[in-house]
Amino acid sequence: MKRLFCFATALLLLGAAVAADKVVDSSARRAPKWIGGMEEDYIIVSAEAGTLADAQQKAMTSVREQIISAVATHVESATSITLHEVSENGDIQSRHEMKSRLNVEAADIPYLSEVSPSRATDYYWMKIRKSDKSTYYSYHVKYPFTRSQLRLLSDEYNARQKAINDTIQAFASADFSTYTSLDQMLMQHSRLKQFAATLREDDQRRDICAAIRRTYEQMMTQNLHVEVLSSDRTQTVAALFYGSTQLLHSLVPKTKTNCLTAIETKMNGNTAVIRYDYSTGCYEGEQNWLDIQYTVIGKKISTRCYIP
Repeated sequence: MKRLFCFATALLLLGAAVAADKVVDSSARRAPKWIGGMEEDYIIVSAEAGTLADAQQKAMTSVREQIISAVATHVESATSITLHEVSENGDIQSRHEMKSRLNVEAADIPYLSEVSPSRATDYYWMKIRKSDKSTYYSYHVKYPFTRSQLRLLSDEYNARQKAINDTIQAFASADFSTYTSLDQMLMQHSRLKQFAATLREDDQRRDICAAIRRTYEQMMTQNLHVEVLSSDRTQTVAALFYGSTQLLHSLVPKTKTNCLTAIETKMNGNTAVIRYDYSTGCYEGEQNWLDIQYTVIGKKISTRCYIP
């Protein structure tokens, strides 16, 4: 008898708990049958919040998250870029692939900006009062999202990612030995930096871009050098070379000497003409030298010329 009484008491308490939350208002007299279910070509979600606006916003956020998740399972999630390394003579020494994983984010799917409550097929909300007299809202939405829309979004996503990958591959394939201008090299380096900045901070392809930039810097610092074309006691003519190619450029070199005075540097096309006074501070039989130095991407490229 005592067990029966305890069981009956437990049922009463459970019933009281269930009845504690009471619907005090709703958007329709009866709840739609689709609530809590699944239907092909629709996203069905529910959300709760302290206000109707917040509950609706949470529900729409859930819709967007499900779209992102659906697209993420239907796209190519990895990228591979072929990167070459160069030897000291400027030749391609080796090639290797750099791979990264792609995480689909809201910013990758412009369609999400069009997702709004006004586009929902149906919705239903309830205002619910709890036993402590506080209230909250439960919002349910049935949002259209067909297989054809999923395919379209996935194709668009893949096309955008391919365009990005193709651009990175083009940067990776740049061969500075074919360039005739230092400004071209520096512009390529700058464009790559600007392009990488357009990628999301968590996009692993930023690391690939950084590796390509290091390759650019390696190619320039290992293969750029200053050559003296002629030198006497009145002037020295020098130029900047990449390998065996004399480069067009707009840089004016800095100079340093142990004896020359009245040094004046002028550019004549892509050569530097450095004029000076030898007689004032230089002496016969001593090593009278002139250093010619360019600075490229923070690296010093220089040579020492001994005045005959």
